[in-house]
This record gives sequence, structure tokens and C-alpha cells, in this order.
Amino acid sequence: MKQFSVVGVVTGSKYIGTFWANSKEEALKMAEASDNNFVSLCHQCGDHCEDPEIHELIAEEVKS
Repeated sequence: MKQFSVVGVVTGSKYIGTFWANSKEEALKMAEASDNNFVSLCHQCGDHCEDPEIHELIAEEVKS
């Protein structure tokens, strides 16, 4: 019998901000470069989730 190490992939989302841009692509670049593009977890959650990171950014136009 073999031994296996198993991890679960946790998915969530985080509000990065609102950006004035000429295109979605430009807004995504601005969000990627923003100071809010990080993940932090509390001590208890940090004990259960290793290497949190933002791996995808999604932009949607805000309609007035």
C-alpha cells in the first residue's frame, strides 16, 4: 500500500478596487500594480492555508 499527501485548493475572491481606465486590460494592469493586490490571512486561517495568492484578476465595467 502507498502513502499519499493530499492538499485542497481553496478559492475565494477579494475586492481590489475601482480604477479609471480606457479598457479592461488597462484596468487589470492598474489593479495588478496596486498596493491592494495581496492576500493576508488571520493567524488562525494562516495555520490552515499555505501560500495564499491572487492568481486571476477580473474586470467589469461599472455602469452609472
